Amino acid sequence: MKGLSNVNRILTGLVGAVSEAWAQLRIGRLRVLLSLVGVAVAVAAMTFVIALGQVTVSAVNRLNESHTGRPGTVSIMVSPTGKGTDASGDSDSSGSSSGSTPSGPGTSSGTSPDGPAGGTGAQAGSRPGLGAADVVRAQSSFVERYQVKAWATHYDQNLRVAFPSGGRTVHTQVVSLQYGILHHTDVAQGRWFSAEDADDLSPSIIVSQGFLEQLGLKRLTGPVQVRAYAPTPMTYTIVGVLKPEKRESCQTSGPDETPCAQPLMAMVLNTPYERMLPTNVERATPVLEIWAGQDGADQRVIELAKQDFNAAFGAGSTRAESNVDQGATTSSSSTFTKVVTIAGVCVMLMGVLGLVNISMVTVRQRIHEIGVRRAFGATSRRIFFSIMLESVVATVVAGVIGIGIAIVGMRLAPLETILRLPVPTRPPFPMSAALIGLAAATGVGALAGAVPALVAVRIRPIDAIRY
Repeated sequence: MKGLSNVNRILTGLVGAVSEAWAQLRIGRLRVLLSLVGVAVAVAAMTFVIALGQVTVSAVNRLNESHTGRPGTVSIMVSPTGKGTDASGDSDSSGSSSGSTPSGPGTSSGTSPDGPAGGTGAQAGSRPGLGAADVVRAQSSFVERYQVKAWATHYDQNLRVAFPSGGRTVHTQVVSLQYGILHHTDVAQGRWFSAEDADDLSPSIIVSQGFLEQLGLKRLTGPVQVRAYAPTPMTYTIVGVLKPEKRESCQTSGPDETPCAQPLMAMVLNTPYERMLPTNVERATPVLEIWAGQDGADQRVIELAKQDFNAAFGAGSTRAESNVDQGATTSSSSTFTKVVTIAGVCVMLMGVLGLVNISMVTVRQRIHEIGVRRAFGATSRRIFFSIMLESVVATVVAGVIGIGIAIVGMRLAPLETILRLPVPTRPPFPMSAALIGLAAATGVGALAGAVPALVAVRIRPIDAIRY
Protein backbone atom coordinates (compact mmCIF):
# COMPACT_ATOMS: atom_id res chain seq x y z
CA MET A 1 0.00 0.00 0.00
CA LYS A 2 2.86 2.36 0.77
CA GLY A 3 4.36 1.78 -2.68
CA LEU A 4 1.01 2.40 -4.33
CA SER A 5 0.63 5.61 -2.35
CA ASN A 6 4.04 6.82 -3.54
CA VAL A 7 3.14 6.08 -7.15
CA ASN A 8 -0.14 7.96 -6.80
CA ARG A 9 1.66 10.92 -5.28
CA ILE A 10 4.20 11.00 -8.11
CA LEU A 11 1.53 10.73 -10.80
CA THR A 12 -0.57 13.41 -9.13
CA GLY A 13 2.40 15.75 -9.01
CA LEU A 14 3.27 15.06 -12.65
CA VAL A 15 -0.28 15.63 -13.89
CA GLY A 16 -0.52 18.80 -11.81
CA ALA A 17 2.74 20.13 -13.18
CA VAL A 18 1.74 19.39 -16.79
CA SER A 19 -1.68 21.01 -16.28
CA GLU A 20 -0.04 24.10 -14.79
CA ALA A 21 2.45 24.27 -17.66
CA TRP A 22 -0.36 24.02 -20.21
CA ALA A 23 -2.30 26.79 -18.45
CA GLN A 24 0.73 29.08 -18.53
CA LEU A 25 1.23 28.36 -22.24
CA ARG A 26 -2.37 29.32 -22.94
CA ILE A 27 -1.83 32.65 -21.19
CA GLY A 28 1.10 33.56 -23.44
CA ARG A 29 0.03 31.46 -26.41
CA LEU A 30 0.75 34.09 -29.08
CA ARG A 31 4.36 34.62 -28.03
CA VAL A 32 4.89 30.88 -27.55
CA LEU A 33 3.30 30.06 -30.88
CA LEU A 34 5.64 32.38 -32.75
CA SER A 35 8.69 30.93 -31.02
CA LEU A 36 7.64 27.34 -31.78
CA VAL A 37 7.14 27.75 -35.52
CA GLY A 38 10.83 27.01 -36.09
CA VAL A 39 10.68 23.95 -33.83
CA ALA A 40 7.65 22.53 -35.67
CA VAL A 41 9.27 23.13 -39.07
CA ALA A 42 12.55 21.53 -37.91
CA VAL A 43 10.75 18.47 -36.53
CA ALA A 44 8.71 18.14 -39.74
CA ALA A 45 11.80 18.38 -41.94
CA MET A 46 13.86 16.00 -39.81
CA THR A 47 11.08 13.41 -39.53
CA PHE A 48 10.27 13.60 -43.23
CA VAL A 49 13.92 13.12 -44.26
CA ILE A 50 14.39 10.19 -41.85
CA ALA A 51 11.19 8.55 -43.09
CA LEU A 52 12.20 9.13 -46.71
CA GLY A 53 15.62 7.60 -46.02
CA GLN A 54 14.06 4.50 -44.46
CA VAL A 55 11.62 4.13 -47.35
CA THR A 56 14.55 4.47 -49.77
CA VAL A 57 16.50 1.71 -48.01
CA SER A 58 13.39 -0.49 -48.07
CA ALA A 59 12.95 0.11 -51.81
CA VAL A 60 16.63 -0.59 -52.52
CA ASN A 61 16.52 -3.79 -50.44
CA ARG A 62 13.42 -4.95 -52.30
CA LEU A 63 15.11 -4.23 -55.62
CA ASN A 64 18.18 -6.22 -54.51
CA GLU A 65 15.98 -9.07 -53.33
CA SER A 66 14.41 -9.35 -56.79
CA HIS A 67 17.88 -10.34 -58.05
CA THR A 68 19.58 -12.10 -55.14
CA GLY A 69 16.65 -13.24 -52.98
CA ARG A 70 15.65 -12.31 -49.47
CA PRO A 71 18.49 -11.49 -47.04
CA GLY A 72 19.95 -14.76 -45.82
CA THR A 73 19.49 -16.61 -49.13
CA VAL A 74 22.27 -19.08 -49.97
CA SER A 75 22.94 -19.81 -53.67
CA ILE A 76 24.45 -23.23 -54.39
CA MET A 77 26.05 -23.87 -57.80
CA VAL A 78 27.46 -27.30 -58.71
CA SER A 79 29.86 -28.14 -61.57
CA PRO A 80 31.03 -31.78 -61.25
CA THR A 81 34.81 -32.26 -61.34
CA GLY A 82 35.04 -35.94 -60.36
CA LYS A 83 38.08 -35.31 -58.18
CA GLY A 84 38.33 -37.85 -55.38
CA THR A 85 35.18 -39.80 -56.31
CA ASP A 86 34.79 -43.31 -57.73
CA ALA A 87 34.08 -43.98 -61.39
CA SER A 88 30.45 -44.85 -60.82
CA GLY A 89 29.53 -41.18 -60.38
CA ASP A 90 26.65 -41.99 -58.09
CA SER A 91 25.27 -38.59 -57.14
CA ASP A 92 23.24 -40.11 -54.35
CA SER A 93 26.44 -40.64 -52.39
CA SER A 94 25.79 -37.24 -50.91
CA GLY A 95 23.45 -39.01 -48.56
CA SER A 96 26.38 -40.62 -46.79
CA SER A 97 27.52 -37.33 -45.34
CA SER A 98 26.59 -35.98 -41.97
CA GLY A 99 22.87 -35.72 -41.50
CA SER A 100 22.90 -32.83 -39.06
CA THR A 101 20.12 -30.42 -39.89
CA PRO A 102 20.84 -26.67 -40.15
CA SER A 103 18.52 -24.59 -38.01
CA GLY A 104 17.02 -21.44 -39.43
CA PRO A 105 13.88 -19.93 -40.95
CA GLY A 106 14.44 -21.88 -44.17
CA THR A 107 14.12 -25.28 -42.49
CA SER A 108 11.10 -27.19 -41.29
CA SER A 109 9.96 -30.59 -40.11
CA GLY A 110 8.21 -31.20 -43.42
CA THR A 111 9.50 -32.07 -46.88
CA SER A 112 9.63 -29.64 -49.77
CA PRO A 113 6.52 -29.27 -51.92
CA ASP A 114 8.20 -29.21 -55.32
CA GLY A 115 11.35 -30.73 -56.79
CA PRO A 116 14.31 -28.71 -58.04
CA ALA A 117 15.00 -28.13 -61.68
CA GLY A 118 16.94 -25.49 -63.60
CA GLY A 119 20.13 -23.49 -62.92
CA THR A 120 22.35 -20.64 -63.99
CA GLY A 121 23.05 -21.99 -67.42
CA ALA A 122 26.39 -23.61 -66.56
CA GLN A 123 26.66 -27.04 -68.12
CA ALA A 124 27.22 -30.04 -65.86
CA GLY A 125 29.35 -31.98 -68.32
CA SER A 126 32.76 -31.50 -66.71
CA ARG A 127 32.96 -35.15 -65.76
CA PRO A 128 31.83 -37.98 -68.09
CA GLY A 129 28.75 -39.78 -66.78
CA LEU A 130 27.54 -36.87 -64.64
CA GLY A 131 25.13 -34.25 -65.91
CA ALA A 132 22.38 -31.85 -64.91
CA ALA A 133 20.00 -34.71 -64.09
CA ASP A 134 22.47 -36.05 -61.51
CA VAL A 135 22.81 -32.61 -59.94
CA VAL A 136 19.00 -32.26 -59.82
CA ARG A 137 18.69 -35.58 -58.01
CA ALA A 138 21.41 -34.57 -55.54
CA GLN A 139 19.68 -31.22 -54.92
CA SER A 140 16.37 -32.98 -54.30
CA SER A 141 18.10 -35.35 -51.88
CA PHE A 142 19.76 -32.42 -50.09
CA VAL A 143 16.47 -30.54 -49.69
CA GLU A 144 14.66 -33.61 -48.33
CA ARG A 145 17.49 -34.67 -46.03
CA TYR A 146 17.72 -31.33 -44.26
CA GLN A 147 13.96 -30.67 -44.44
CA VAL A 148 14.32 -27.30 -46.15
CA LYS A 149 11.06 -25.38 -46.50
CA ALA A 150 11.99 -22.10 -48.24
CA TRP A 151 13.97 -22.84 -51.40
CA ALA A 152 13.85 -22.44 -55.17
CA THR A 153 15.83 -23.23 -58.31
CA HIS A 154 16.45 -21.38 -61.54
CA TYR A 155 18.59 -21.34 -64.66
CA ASP A 156 18.81 -19.29 -67.86
CA GLN A 157 17.52 -20.40 -71.24
CA ASN A 158 17.02 -18.68 -74.59
CA LEU A 159 13.72 -19.25 -76.36
CA ARG A 160 13.19 -18.52 -80.05
CA VAL A 161 9.65 -17.11 -80.05
CA ALA A 162 7.42 -16.50 -83.06
CA PHE A 163 6.06 -12.93 -82.88
CA PRO A 164 3.78 -11.32 -85.50
CA SER A 165 6.79 -9.29 -86.69
CA GLY A 166 9.02 -12.39 -86.92
CA GLY A 167 11.03 -14.70 -84.72
CA ARG A 168 13.06 -13.21 -81.87
CA THR A 169 15.29 -14.63 -79.16
CA VAL A 170 13.90 -14.12 -75.64
CA HIS A 171 16.05 -14.41 -72.53
CA THR A 172 14.11 -16.74 -70.23
CA GLN A 173 14.52 -17.95 -66.67
CA VAL A 174 13.35 -21.47 -65.92
CA VAL A 175 12.23 -21.27 -62.29
CA SER A 176 10.57 -23.38 -59.63
CA LEU A 177 7.32 -22.53 -57.92
CA GLN A 178 8.79 -20.75 -54.86
CA TYR A 179 11.13 -18.50 -56.85
CA GLY A 180 8.61 -15.65 -56.80
CA ILE A 181 8.41 -15.80 -52.99
CA LEU A 182 12.17 -15.73 -52.45
CA HIS A 183 12.67 -12.89 -54.94
CA HIS A 184 9.50 -10.83 -54.31
CA THR A 185 8.64 -11.03 -58.01
CA ASP A 186 5.94 -8.47 -58.84
CA VAL A 187 3.28 -9.56 -61.34
CA ALA A 188 1.34 -6.55 -62.67
CA GLN A 189 -1.22 -8.51 -64.70
CA GLY A 190 -2.45 -12.05 -64.35
CA ARG A 191 -0.86 -14.22 -61.67
CA TRP A 192 2.25 -16.06 -60.54
CA PHE A 193 2.67 -19.78 -61.17
CA SER A 194 0.52 -22.21 -59.18
CA ALA A 195 0.90 -25.88 -58.30
CA GLU A 196 -1.80 -26.77 -60.85
CA ASP A 197 0.40 -25.42 -63.67
CA ALA A 198 2.83 -28.31 -63.18
CA ASP A 199 0.45 -30.74 -64.96
CA ASP A 200 -0.21 -28.55 -68.03
CA LEU A 201 0.83 -29.85 -71.44
CA SER A 202 1.40 -26.21 -72.47
CA PRO A 203 4.02 -24.86 -70.02
CA SER A 204 2.93 -21.72 -68.18
CA ILE A 205 5.02 -18.63 -68.85
CA ILE A 206 5.16 -15.14 -67.32
CA VAL A 207 6.38 -12.44 -69.68
CA SER A 208 7.57 -8.84 -69.55
CA GLN A 209 5.51 -5.91 -70.78
CA GLY A 210 7.82 -5.69 -73.80
CA PHE A 211 7.05 -9.32 -74.68
CA LEU A 212 3.31 -8.62 -74.48
CA GLU A 213 3.66 -5.53 -76.67
CA GLN A 214 5.54 -7.57 -79.29
CA LEU A 215 2.40 -9.70 -79.52
CA GLY A 216 0.39 -6.55 -80.23
CA LEU A 217 -1.28 -6.51 -76.81
CA LYS A 218 -1.37 -3.83 -74.13
CA ARG A 219 -3.12 -5.83 -71.42
CA LEU A 220 -3.49 -9.49 -70.58
CA THR A 221 -7.24 -10.14 -70.43
CA GLY A 222 -6.92 -13.93 -70.34
CA PRO A 223 -4.52 -16.81 -71.07
CA VAL A 224 -2.66 -16.25 -74.35
CA GLN A 225 -0.73 -18.95 -76.19
CA VAL A 226 2.55 -18.28 -77.95
CA ARG A 227 4.72 -20.58 -80.06
CA ALA A 228 8.47 -21.08 -79.64
CA TYR A 229 10.79 -23.10 -81.94
CA ALA A 230 13.95 -23.36 -79.86
CA PRO A 231 15.37 -25.12 -77.95
CA THR A 232 12.45 -27.33 -79.07
CA PRO A 233 9.09 -26.57 -80.73
CA MET A 234 6.63 -25.92 -77.92
CA THR A 235 3.47 -23.91 -77.22
CA TYR A 236 3.45 -21.80 -74.03
CA THR A 237 0.52 -20.27 -72.17
CA ILE A 238 0.99 -16.73 -70.84
CA VAL A 239 -0.55 -16.53 -67.35
CA GLY A 240 1.02 -13.29 -66.07
CA VAL A 241 2.89 -10.13 -66.97
CA LEU A 242 5.79 -8.75 -64.91
CA LYS A 243 5.59 -5.22 -63.59
CA PRO A 244 6.97 -2.76 -66.21
CA GLU A 245 10.35 -1.30 -65.45
CA LYS A 246 10.79 2.43 -64.87
CA ARG A 247 13.04 3.46 -67.74
CA GLU A 248 14.55 6.85 -68.53
CA SER A 249 14.07 8.46 -71.93
CA CYS A 250 16.39 7.16 -74.62
CA GLN A 251 17.08 10.80 -75.54
CA THR A 252 17.54 13.07 -72.56
CA SER A 253 17.09 16.35 -74.43
CA GLY A 254 15.27 17.76 -77.41
CA PRO A 255 11.67 17.56 -78.54
CA ASP A 256 11.97 13.99 -79.88
CA GLU A 257 12.28 12.20 -76.55
CA THR A 258 10.97 8.65 -76.80
CA PRO A 259 10.68 6.20 -73.91
CA CYS A 260 12.99 3.20 -73.98
CA ALA A 261 11.33 -0.06 -74.95
CA GLN A 262 10.55 -2.55 -72.19
CA PRO A 263 12.96 -5.51 -72.06
CA LEU A 264 12.08 -8.73 -73.85
CA MET A 265 12.20 -11.46 -71.20
CA ALA A 266 10.14 -14.26 -69.69
CA MET A 267 9.94 -16.82 -66.86
CA VAL A 268 8.73 -20.38 -67.37
CA LEU A 269 7.78 -22.96 -64.74
CA ASN A 270 10.39 -25.71 -64.61
CA THR A 271 8.22 -28.82 -64.13
CA PRO A 272 6.17 -28.80 -67.38
CA TYR A 273 9.04 -27.27 -69.33
CA GLU A 274 11.51 -30.00 -68.33
CA ARG A 275 8.94 -32.70 -69.01
CA MET A 276 8.38 -31.48 -72.58
CA LEU A 277 12.08 -31.23 -73.49
CA PRO A 278 13.44 -34.06 -75.69
CA THR A 279 16.20 -36.19 -74.19
CA ASN A 280 18.70 -35.03 -76.81
CA VAL A 281 18.47 -31.38 -75.71
CA GLU A 282 21.38 -30.39 -73.49
CA ARG A 283 20.19 -29.15 -70.12
CA ALA A 284 21.72 -26.54 -67.87
CA THR A 285 22.68 -27.16 -64.26
CA PRO A 286 20.21 -25.53 -61.86
CA VAL A 287 21.15 -23.13 -59.11
CA LEU A 288 19.65 -24.13 -55.78
CA GLU A 289 18.64 -21.21 -53.53
CA ILE A 290 17.87 -21.78 -49.86
CA TRP A 291 16.63 -19.09 -47.50
CA ALA A 292 18.45 -19.74 -44.22
CA GLY A 293 17.95 -16.37 -42.49
CA GLN A 294 20.48 -13.95 -41.02
CA ASP A 295 21.20 -15.60 -37.67
CA GLY A 296 24.26 -17.53 -38.84
CA ALA A 297 22.33 -20.49 -40.26
CA ASP A 298 23.40 -19.42 -43.77
CA GLN A 299 27.02 -20.29 -42.99
CA ARG A 300 25.95 -23.72 -41.73
CA VAL A 301 24.00 -24.31 -44.96
CA ILE A 302 27.10 -23.35 -46.98
CA GLU A 303 29.23 -25.83 -45.03
CA LEU A 304 26.74 -28.66 -45.49
CA ALA A 305 26.28 -27.91 -49.20
CA LYS A 306 30.01 -28.01 -49.89
CA GLN A 307 30.39 -31.14 -47.79
CA ASP A 308 27.57 -33.06 -49.49
CA PHE A 309 27.96 -31.97 -53.11
CA ASN A 310 31.76 -32.15 -53.12
CA ALA A 311 31.49 -35.69 -51.78
CA ALA A 312 29.12 -36.60 -54.62
CA PHE A 313 30.68 -34.71 -57.54
CA GLY A 314 34.31 -34.20 -56.57
CA ALA A 315 36.43 -31.69 -54.73
CA GLY A 316 35.89 -28.11 -55.84
CA SER A 317 32.54 -28.90 -57.50
CA THR A 318 30.46 -26.66 -55.25
CA ARG A 319 30.33 -22.89 -55.00
CA ALA A 320 27.98 -21.60 -52.30
CA GLU A 321 27.52 -18.00 -51.20
CA SER A 322 25.15 -16.01 -49.04
CA ASN A 323 23.72 -12.56 -49.71
CA VAL A 324 23.85 -11.56 -46.02
CA ASP A 325 26.55 -9.05 -46.97
CA GLN A 326 23.69 -6.80 -48.07
CA GLY A 327 23.41 -5.91 -44.39
CA ALA A 328 25.77 -3.02 -45.22
CA THR A 329 22.68 -1.23 -46.57
CA THR A 330 21.06 -1.39 -43.15
CA SER A 331 24.26 -0.07 -41.57
CA SER A 332 24.38 2.89 -43.96
CA SER A 333 20.71 3.57 -43.19
CA SER A 334 21.50 3.72 -39.46
CA THR A 335 24.36 6.16 -40.08
CA PHE A 336 22.12 8.31 -42.27
CA THR A 337 19.45 8.41 -39.55
CA LYS A 338 22.00 9.49 -36.92
CA VAL A 339 23.37 12.29 -39.11
CA VAL A 340 19.91 13.63 -39.96
CA THR A 341 18.83 13.44 -36.31
CA ILE A 342 21.89 15.40 -35.14
CA ALA A 343 21.35 18.04 -37.83
CA GLY A 344 17.66 18.31 -36.93
CA VAL A 345 18.39 18.70 -33.23
CA CYS A 346 20.88 21.49 -33.99
CA VAL A 347 18.25 23.30 -36.07
CA MET A 348 15.70 22.88 -33.29
CA LEU A 349 18.13 24.24 -30.71
CA MET A 350 18.45 27.42 -32.74
CA GLY A 351 14.68 27.63 -33.04
CA VAL A 352 14.28 27.09 -29.30
CA LEU A 353 16.42 30.13 -28.43
CA GLY A 354 13.33 32.26 -28.90
CA LEU A 355 11.42 30.04 -26.48
CA VAL A 356 14.24 30.40 -23.92
CA ASN A 357 14.03 34.19 -24.14
CA ILE A 358 10.26 34.12 -23.67
CA SER A 359 10.59 31.75 -20.72
CA MET A 360 13.15 34.05 -19.07
CA VAL A 361 10.80 37.01 -19.48
CA THR A 362 7.92 34.95 -18.10
CA VAL A 363 9.95 33.94 -15.05
CA ARG A 364 10.79 37.59 -14.36
CA GLN A 365 7.11 38.47 -14.56
CA ARG A 366 6.20 35.63 -12.19
CA ILE A 367 8.81 36.32 -9.48
CA HIS A 368 6.17 37.43 -6.98
CA GLU A 369 4.06 34.31 -7.70
CA ILE A 370 7.10 32.06 -7.25
CA GLY A 371 7.93 33.73 -3.94
CA VAL A 372 4.40 33.23 -2.61
CA ARG A 373 4.45 29.55 -3.65
CA ARG A 374 7.81 29.02 -1.97
CA ALA A 375 6.49 30.73 1.17
CA PHE A 376 3.51 28.34 1.27
CA GLY A 377 5.77 25.29 1.10
CA ALA A 378 6.43 24.64 -2.58
CA THR A 379 9.74 22.82 -2.91
CA SER A 380 12.55 23.85 -5.21
CA ARG A 381 12.03 20.65 -7.18
CA ARG A 382 8.33 21.46 -7.78
CA ILE A 383 9.21 24.99 -8.93
CA PHE A 384 11.97 23.66 -11.18
CA PHE A 385 9.79 21.08 -12.93
CA SER A 386 6.81 23.39 -13.29
CA ILE A 387 8.92 25.96 -15.14
CA MET A 388 10.80 23.37 -17.20
CA LEU A 389 7.64 21.51 -18.20
CA GLU A 390 6.30 24.67 -19.81
CA SER A 391 9.04 24.42 -22.44
CA VAL A 392 8.71 20.63 -22.69
CA VAL A 393 4.95 20.75 -23.25
CA ALA A 394 5.36 23.52 -25.81
CA THR A 395 8.02 21.66 -27.82
CA VAL A 396 6.09 18.36 -27.60
CA VAL A 397 3.02 20.07 -29.07
CA ALA A 398 5.22 21.59 -31.79
CA GLY A 399 6.77 18.14 -32.37
CA VAL A 400 3.37 16.48 -32.77
CA ILE A 401 2.35 19.15 -35.28
CA GLY A 402 5.65 18.70 -37.15
CA ILE A 403 5.21 14.92 -37.26
CA GLY A 404 1.69 15.39 -38.62
CA ILE A 405 3.05 17.62 -41.38
CA ALA A 406 5.71 15.00 -42.20
CA ILE A 407 3.10 12.22 -42.40
CA VAL A 408 0.94 14.26 -44.76
CA GLY A 409 4.02 15.07 -46.84
CA MET A 410 4.95 11.39 -47.15
CA ARG A 411 1.40 10.56 -48.18
CA LEU A 412 1.33 13.20 -50.91
CA ALA A 413 4.94 12.96 -52.13
CA PRO A 414 5.49 11.18 -55.49
CA LEU A 415 7.95 8.63 -54.08
CA GLU A 416 8.87 6.92 -57.35
CA THR A 417 9.67 10.28 -58.94
CA ILE A 418 11.75 11.43 -55.97
CA LEU A 419 13.60 8.14 -55.39
CA ARG A 420 13.73 7.03 -59.03
CA LEU A 421 13.13 3.52 -57.70
CA PRO A 422 10.13 1.21 -58.07
CA VAL A 423 7.79 1.51 -55.07
CA PRO A 424 5.10 -1.17 -55.61
CA THR A 425 2.87 0.02 -52.77
CA ARG A 426 3.01 3.20 -50.72
CA PRO A 427 4.64 2.07 -47.47
CA PRO A 428 3.25 3.07 -44.05
CA PHE A 429 4.94 5.96 -42.30
CA PRO A 430 7.93 4.58 -40.34
CA MET A 431 7.06 4.65 -36.65
CA SER A 432 10.75 4.98 -35.72
CA ALA A 433 10.94 8.30 -37.61
CA ALA A 434 7.97 9.66 -35.66
CA LEU A 435 9.44 8.50 -32.35
CA ILE A 436 12.82 10.06 -33.17
CA GLY A 437 11.14 13.37 -34.01
CA LEU A 438 9.06 13.35 -30.83
CA ALA A 439 12.04 12.38 -28.65
CA ALA A 440 14.19 15.10 -30.19
CA ALA A 441 11.48 17.71 -29.60
CA THR A 442 11.07 16.58 -25.98
CA GLY A 443 14.82 16.62 -25.34
CA VAL A 444 15.26 20.08 -26.85
CA GLY A 445 12.33 21.36 -24.78
CA ALA A 446 13.91 20.00 -21.60
CA LEU A 447 17.22 21.69 -22.39
CA ALA A 448 15.47 24.96 -23.23
CA GLY A 449 13.41 24.87 -20.04
CA ALA A 450 16.32 24.01 -17.75
CA VAL A 451 17.83 27.52 -17.94
CA PRO A 452 14.77 29.55 -16.81
CA ALA A 453 13.91 26.79 -14.29
CA LEU A 454 17.33 27.14 -12.66
CA VAL A 455 16.85 30.92 -12.53
CA ALA A 456 13.47 30.46 -10.84
CA VAL A 457 14.86 28.06 -8.24
CA ARG A 458 17.68 30.44 -7.29
CA ILE A 459 15.22 33.24 -6.41
CA ARG A 460 15.03 33.81 -2.64
CA PRO A 461 11.42 33.69 -1.37
CA ILE A 462 11.74 36.88 0.72
CA ASP A 463 13.13 38.84 -2.24
CA ALA A 464 10.46 37.40 -4.55
CA ILE A 465 7.62 38.45 -2.21
CA ARG A 466 8.98 42.01 -2.05
CA TYR A 467 9.32 42.20 -5.85
